[in-house]
Amino acid sequence: MLSSGFRTQTPESGYPKCMEVIMKPLLQIFLLFLSGLSHAVPYINQDAAVEVLNRDYAGQWLYWKPVELPLAVLQTDKSAEASYLSALYEDGMVTRERQITTEPIGNGRKRVVLSWLYDWQGGVSEGTAYGRRRLHSILTMTDPIERDGEWFVEIHLRWYADQLADWTSQPEMKKVRRIRRALESRDKPFEATVYLVYRNYHWQLWQPDTP
Repeated sequence: MLSSGFRTQTPESGYPKCMEVIMKPLLQIFLLFLSGLSHAVPYINQDAAVEVLNRDYAGQWLYWKPVELPLAVLQTDKSAEASYLSALYEDGMVTRERQITTEPIGNGRKRVVLSWLYDWQGGVSEGTAYGRRRLHSILTMTDPIERDGEWFVEIHLRWYADQLADWTSQPEMKKVRRIRRALESRDKPFEATVYLVYRNYHWQLWQPDTP
């Protein structure tokens, strides 16, 4: 019978001992590497934070809702509320219909009352858009902090209102604090604190009402 000087590897014999000695440490290192990846702090710098904020925070429409509409206002009303509703109507932001009613004045007599019935254009309930939010600058930014299994970054920033509607420059609208502040916000920007959260392998703006 012929015999060979080489040993044939069989399923029963398994890997050679030298391979087992090499593979076990490599497997342990690989498992440690995967474990480290799952706990690694996701990276973000200020430039990346600006990109996220410009995508998720800046550019959003700003809405003003001074009163609950529909609302009936006397045609003779000279109040600030009547003035800015009239200004919004002239700019096409609200609708207005003439309303004729009567009210008793005693002795069985009545008088005619003329009013304007205002409502939001198209039935929009959030109010009227007066501009867009734009990022001015980042004041402070924390390192990523882990909380409940997620990573967060807290950012204190400044922003200003851009693309302001034409009606915001009307004299009666400058009496409204929110509109007045929007008009001067390029020089006196608003300040806010927002949070970014790391989800699905990217940073995004954290919203309190999202899971």
